[in-house]
Amino acid sequence: MLGYLGHTSRHSGGGRSRSLRGKAMGFTLVELIAVIVILGIVSALGSGFLISISDSYHKAQMRAKLIAKGRVVTEQISRQLRIAVPNSLRVSASGNCVEFFPSVAGANYIGELPDSENNAPLVSSITTAPFLVEMGTGIHAFVGALTNAEIYTTAVPAGRVSIASVTGGPHTSISLSASHRFNRNSINKRVYIADNPVRFCFSANSIVRYSGYGLDTSAMSDSAPAGASTDIMALNVNSPGTVFSLSPGSEDRNTAVLFSLVFVQNDEQVTLNHQVVVRNVP
Repeated sequence: MLGYLGHTSRHSGGGRSRSLRGKAMGFTLVELIAVIVILGIVSALGSGFLISISDSYHKAQMRAKLIAKGRVVTEQISRQLRIAVPNSLRVSASGNCVEFFPSVAGANYIGELPDSENNAPLVSSITTAPFLVEMGTGIHAFVGALTNAEIYTTAVPAGRVSIASVTGGPHTSISLSASHRFNRNSINKRVYIADNPVRFCFSANSIVRYSGYGLDTSAMSDSAPAGASTDIMALNVNSPGTVFSLSPGSEDRNTAVLFSLVFVQNDEQVTLNHQVVVRNVP
C-alpha cells in the first residue's frame, strides 16, 4: 500500500510540473494586444519612412530632368547669341524678348568707306578680302555700328545696309541694294555679313524663336513679327520677372546678355540663370 501511494505521489508531482511549464510558455491577452499595437506602430513608421524615401527619389529625378531640359534650351539660345553682329542686340521694354542679327561671315574691306566724318561720296559696293558664307544667307552688311539704333534703321548714314549680290574674284565685291554712307569706318576695317534678324521671346509659358521676318525698324515689342516663322523651343516655362536683360559693352568690356528661366513640371520647378558674352568691337 505504501509503495502504491508513493507511486501516485510521483505521478501527481510530474503533472504539476508540466502545467507550470505550459503557463510559463504562454502569454496573456494583454500581452498579445500590446505586441499587436507595437507592431502596428513600427509598421506605420516604417511605411512612412519608405514613402518619404520614394517621394524624395521621385522629386530628385524630376528635378534632374528639368535641369537637363533647361540646359539644352539655354545652350541653344547661347550658341545663337554668341554669333550676333556686334551691337545688334536689343531687348524689349518688358524684358520678354531679345533680338539680334546672326552673323554668317566676316571680312576685311579694302580702303576707306564713306562715313559721317570724311563725307566721301556714297558707294554702291564694298570691296573685301575673299570670304565664305558657310551657314545662312548674306542679306545685310554692317560696318562700324556702335549702337543698335544705328542698325535698326533705313536712314543714311547707318551702320547697316542691305546686300544686293556678292561677286567673287581676286577680291570679293559686295553690291549694295542702294548707295550708302556709314556712320563711321571700322577701326579694324571689318565688315560683317548677316542673315535676317532672329528673336527669342517668352510667351504663354513657352520660349519661342522667331525668324525670317526681315528688318523691323519699329520699337521692339513682345508680339510676333509680321511674317515670322515660329519655332517652339520649350514648354512649361515661367518667368522669374525679367527674362532677358542687356548689359551694354564699352571700350574695355564686351556686351553681355543675361536671361533667367523657370522650368516647371507638376509641383517641381528649377530656375536657371545664364549669361552670354557677345563681342562688341565693330
